[in-house]
Amino acid sequence: MSYQALYRVWRPQTFDEMVGQDMIAETLKNAVKNQQLSHAYLFTGPRGTGKTSAAKILAKAVNCPNQTDGNPCNECEICQAITQGQLSDVIEIDAASNNGVEEIRDLRDKVRYAPTQADYKVYIIDEVHMLTTAAFNALLKTLEEPPEQVIFVLATTEPHKIPATIISRTQRFDFQRIQNKDLIDRMAFILESDEIDYDDEALAIIARASNGGMRDSLSLLDQSISYNQQRVSTQTALQVSGSLNQQTFVDYILAIYQHDSSQAIMIVEEQLQKGKQASRFIEELILFSRDMLLTQFSKTNHTLLTQEELDTIRNQIPADYYYRMIDQLNHAQNQMRFSNQPDIYLEVATIQLAQDEDQPTNSPQPSTPNVQALQDRVAELEEQIAFIQTQLKGQDQRITAAQQSQPTPKVAPLNENTANENKYQETAQEVELTPRQRPQRNNVRYALRLNHVYQILNEATRRDIQTIKAEWTNVLNQIAPIERAKLAGTKVNAASPTHVLISFENEQFAANFQNNTDLQARLQELLEALTGQAYQVEVMLETEWARTRQNYKILRQQNNGQPIPIKLEEEETEVSDKPKPTATKQPEMPSMADLLPKVNEAVQTPTNDEPADQQDPYGDLPEPPVNPDDSMDFADMDVDPSNFDEATNYAVEEIPEVISQAQQLFGAENVTIYYDR
Repeated sequence: MSYQALYRVWRPQTFDEMVGQDMIAETLKNAVKNQQLSHAYLFTGPRGTGKTSAAKILAKAVNCPNQTDGNPCNECEICQAITQGQLSDVIEIDAASNNGVEEIRDLRDKVRYAPTQADYKVYIIDEVHMLTTAAFNALLKTLEEPPEQVIFVLATTEPHKIPATIISRTQRFDFQRIQNKDLIDRMAFILESDEIDYDDEALAIIARASNGGMRDSLSLLDQSISYNQQRVSTQTALQVSGSLNQQTFVDYILAIYQHDSSQAIMIVEEQLQKGKQASRFIEELILFSRDMLLTQFSKTNHTLLTQEELDTIRNQIPADYYYRMIDQLNHAQNQMRFSNQPDIYLEVATIQLAQDEDQPTNSPQPSTPNVQALQDRVAELEEQIAFIQTQLKGQDQRITAAQQSQPTPKVAPLNENTANENKYQETAQEVELTPRQRPQRNNVRYALRLNHVYQILNEATRRDIQTIKAEWTNVLNQIAPIERAKLAGTKVNAASPTHVLISFENEQFAANFQNNTDLQARLQELLEALTGQAYQVEVMLETEWARTRQNYKILRQQNNGQPIPIKLEEEETEVSDKPKPTATKQPEMPSMADLLPKVNEAVQTPTNDEPADQQDPYGDLPEPPVNPDDSMDFADMDVDPSNFDEATNYAVEEIPEVISQAQQLFGAENVTIYYDR
């Protein structure tokens, strides 16, 4: 097939032949001429603006041995081979069909080989945005640091789809849409070279339909020549481009401006019968209205109308009418995009424009309002405003007089005597205030059940305390969070085979727990489930634990190291940290006269011959039970200074028996011990 399309025959072969891209052509030409070539270029822009042509010209220019002012000679063997696509050192890759990572890996392997015929190996990758992410990643390192004699040229119409890491490694050139004037001049040059007649309006119609693309305009021109090889006429251009004659728009606008709905609908139906699309009709009508606005406010004719046709419509249609028409046409165009019957929206928009009562019909200019009528209306409004201001002024005067007739209440200073308070009191009647009902509070109180605590200490064993402490965290974690908060800061102090003694830091928390039978039952249920043994829980305050433990030690020492006898009764307990007397008769205490000399002697002298730091801090302790592994002697109840308890962190110095009796007699808080260190 010997025939070639016009855009292939007339493809530019030098930078000087490029149309509408003067800045890009001059930059590339200077880079070739001055040997300032980059290793990678990125050509972006709309279709048909010369991206691939510029890439081929660049490939010829860098390899041509006879280049002139940065342009290739197009006569040498290398230029001819590149133009015909036969040079192996210039590789064109279509990324739309070779977008996989395997193709890019193959390119990466072959790029290391030196060129065979030319000086540079040039890779032209068209539609590069079609590459996959893996392909881009494979190309990244090669594109950043290719071999010395390799140049990459990437071309795309959608640069936003290219990763920023690729763009940053290239020199980017943005190709712009070619202006209609440049398109018309290029088509006229081609027709004159082929000796074909043409109408100027026909070339303008083709240029407008090509939307700034040289390839599109040459394709439409090629189609027009095929229709009539002797002449490219206006009618031919309208047929091949699908455009509408601007005289049709003139008739349509005049019809709707004069409220002639039937004539306007007839024009629309005629164009639809010719195969014109409704969307294309509205689009070109909006462009024609834009051209009419530009023409009315400038000295240049931006339309394709003759001067006589232009004067006819310009003298009848005012400029503000085009504004309203463009708004309504845009609205119809937006609705048309989501409809299966766009013709209906065009017809409805036509009727709406023709029935618009706001537009004048007899005069091309809007009617001038009566100036005298406006002046009379302004004078009437001024009189009404003055009357309203007079009324407002009278109201202000009456309000001021009423305020002056009433006595001004005074407030006595804070440092005045109370005898003068009534002098400045306001005489207004006092309003009786009703107090707000206060919310009911939980008035439960904490009570230390000392006998129950002593009973737990009598029966406490090492195995039970270790078992409870090991499972205490698990017990708390299985309680609901809202209930777990009520056990905040609790510690396990002692445990017997049947009871557990825990302490609270907060007194109100301890009181709430003592009166919360549901929480107690839940806690006991969890203890039994985790330990396999039933325990009842007794509580006390953390601040009471050290003193209660010391008092229990004194009582046990007085009982010859044996558990103290306790009679548990259902009695009222006091909120106190002092031990409550039990029903059992306590050992008879010595008198103060007999006790004081012994206290002084005990403070100054150790109770035995052993060194002070080696003495047992608790004195004589009871003998352990038969099974020592199942018991907890009193020295292990978290008070040994060398083995602090995690729950109480408390240690007790050795206290002689005489001093213990003094504390029992006078109260531990009233006895102060000074050690001679």
